[in-house]
Amino acid sequence: MTPPTPKALEGVRVLDFTQMMMGPWATQFLGDMGADVIKIERPGTGEWERGLRAMGELLAGQSPFFLAMNRNKKSVTLNLKEPRARDIVRRLVETCDLVTENFRPGVLDRLGIGYEDLRSVNPSIVYVSGTGFGPDGPYADRPGQDLLIQSMSGLAAYGGRRGDPPTPSGSSIVDASTALMLAFSAMVGLFHRERTGQGQRIDVDLFDVAIALQCQELTAHMNMERRWERSEAGIGGAWLSAPFGIYATSDGHLALAMGSLTMLGEALELPNLAAYDTPERAWADRDQVYRLIAARLRERPTGSWLQAFGPRDVWCARVQTFDDLVGDPQVAHNGVLASVPYPGAGDVRVVGVPVRFSETPGTIRLGPPTVGQHTDEVLASIGYSEDEIHDLHMTRCV
Repeated sequence: MTPPTPKALEGVRVLDFTQMMMGPWATQFLGDMGADVIKIERPGTGEWERGLRAMGELLAGQSPFFLAMNRNKKSVTLNLKEPRARDIVRRLVETCDLVTENFRPGVLDRLGIGYEDLRSVNPSIVYVSGTGFGPDGPYADRPGQDLLIQSMSGLAAYGGRRGDPPTPSGSSIVDASTALMLAFSAMVGLFHRERTGQGQRIDVDLFDVAIALQCQELTAHMNMERRWERSEAGIGGAWLSAPFGIYATSDGHLALAMGSLTMLGEALELPNLAAYDTPERAWADRDQVYRLIAARLRERPTGSWLQAFGPRDVWCARVQTFDDLVGDPQVAHNGVLASVPYPGAGDVRVVGVPVRFSETPGTIRLGPPTVGQHTDEVLASIGYSEDEIHDLHMTRCV
């Protein structure tokens, strides 16, 4: 009988001090791939995001946002201001390969468990720090939060119509992108250590990632004389020509991406669109083109237009709500939605592993932990006796 293939990150142990989306979504990916992720939380209340309400409500006493990003982890509670908790951290680091944290710069250093402290315990440790603006500099002490970063980085400035206020994304796009960068950076650090035996400190921040997300637009801005401005009528990208945007139909909305205005005109029975089918006119007259298309699309339902556009290879899509999305046949085929158990809530529907590996697929082995659920188990794994663990509980260290 062929033995099962080990999980890709089986044997990798992660000490995770992160909170909110930037860190927990990253370490959940590592857990999905088989890493042993030990999540450090405050005694009693746990991570701050456990109490962040969605639409004013919690799910079984927890934020659904927390439940979305903390499966495949073990929760250990530590009062990091207690000297004995710092000793526990150092003993844990002796057994770990990776440390992740996203406190404000200097917080863990002041507690005696920053990178230099932990490197003295485990010289090969890979330490990934996530911050809002970087570990130093004029903005280092500012709060790093998705909306604030979208605003400061320019992301919010070119969304929406010309007369609208700046329009941020409806999702935490900077947090999510930085989480992916944090996970990627951790893997680079672990790969380097595997080859050389050397650990290192890696710094990832929201501001730089938000800027990197705009590499196309910023390169155009910094090297071309023409300045961007948002469309007045509704073109979906301040940098793009007609027909790019969202349009109302008789029963919903339809998205049109870039494409031939001649071909689109044939599908819409608007032959005059062909006159705009040059790069210069598609840009200069984009608002007029948008209005012509918008007036025609309102005449029929979305499904009818999709049938008309399909044979002509017009790049289009129905604008779906979450209700539409969870019933989408491609979503079902990909198996991207999953369920995880949580006490008091039963099976919680979540987004599963979004990447496929032919030999080492991600798996869901643990639901999101309750606060401190695995404290005793993890302490025992690094040599604490039952009496010592009991004493730590009594002194409210854990």
